[in-house]
Amino acid sequence: MSNENPLDERPKLLESWLGGESYEALRAVVPSVMPAQSLALYARWWQLEAWLRELIYVELRALYGATWLDNLRVASGRQAQDSAYKHMSTADSENPLAYLDYSQLLPMIEAHWDQFEYALLESRSWQGRQEELKRVRHRIGHIRKPHRDDLARIEQTLRDLERGAFIACAAYNKRTVPRAEQFKDAMTAGWISQEHPTARRLIRHADNQYGVGLEVGVSRRPWASWPEDLENAQGLFWHADFYMRDRAVDVRALWNEIRGIRPLVVHMLVSNPHHVQFTYSSVDDSAGTSDAVGACFDALLYSLRHGRRAQGLVDLDAREYAEWRSRTDSIDYRIMSSSGWSLVSEDAIPISMFGAGGGVELLPNW
Repeated sequence: MSNENPLDERPKLLESWLGGESYEALRAVVPSVMPAQSLALYARWWQLEAWLRELIYVELRALYGATWLDNLRVASGRQAQDSAYKHMSTADSENPLAYLDYSQLLPMIEAHWDQFEYALLESRSWQGRQEELKRVRHRIGHIRKPHRDDLARIEQTLRDLERGAFIACAAYNKRTVPRAEQFKDAMTAGWISQEHPTARRLIRHADNQYGVGLEVGVSRRPWASWPEDLENAQGLFWHADFYMRDRAVDVRALWNEIRGIRPLVVHMLVSNPHHVQFTYSSVDDSAGTSDAVGACFDALLYSLRHGRRAQGLVDLDAREYAEWRSRTDSIDYRIMSSSGWSLVSEDAIPISMFGAGGGVELLPNW
């Protein structure tokens, strides 16, 4: 039996990617204490369950807007207990979905099957798959050694979800700019026609003085239809994209500045320090959302005013970029630095969403 640790094969690359503490922990534990197969199984399960939680969050926000929390009271007990330990809070501390067991996620999906069917399997196939997946989840949760086929079972499920995951993210990033002559809601009037007081005050000023540009558009979830009126429309998201030419945004400072309007923010996507995207649900009051865009605009400029000159990601080495992403992703579950919600579009084909041996090679219809 060989005494070589497989993590010794590419030590510099792995250490740069994982960070010193994580790298040393894995070297100490794998494979002498934890079988490598168990680590791989846990990683794949994390990938699967994390994706389902993200998908549930997005579709419920598109369906219910800020009132989505009313459907998650089952999680409130655990979340309240965890909130007492402020010194141990994480980016998921305010995410009620993070306090649900896998078995509690499934009834939520079933209760809203019309919103999830496009992204999952045929109903009977999906339900039949769950008994085996729950057995795998129990083995992971109770630190039992895996069955030799457990990893293959999860990876097959990930391959089966490739098409739906691509559609979910590509639809999110397929934007339309509403025509001002057709729609009269407060968002269209305020930010497309630029009638909102903050739009009149800041759009040209921000571009000239701060090198900040703004694009506003709407995306439609695959289960929804385009409505005649965008006011309180289910299944649609508003997106406000801010582009910075001269300065890099301080993500934590910006998030702190918008704490009063966070309930309306679905996502704050920051794929790099020079691009910030805010997402809002069209279900929510259009006038309130229009004001929220203005508040985010002011907060962004304020954070830039006290920020530093831009340093492009091309100037960051692998360790610095990994550290920037880690700091960004540790703030709040709604903030993401590298996600399919910001990166995947129809132009990305061919693509593998999970890297589990599957992929999407032709553009699906939805």
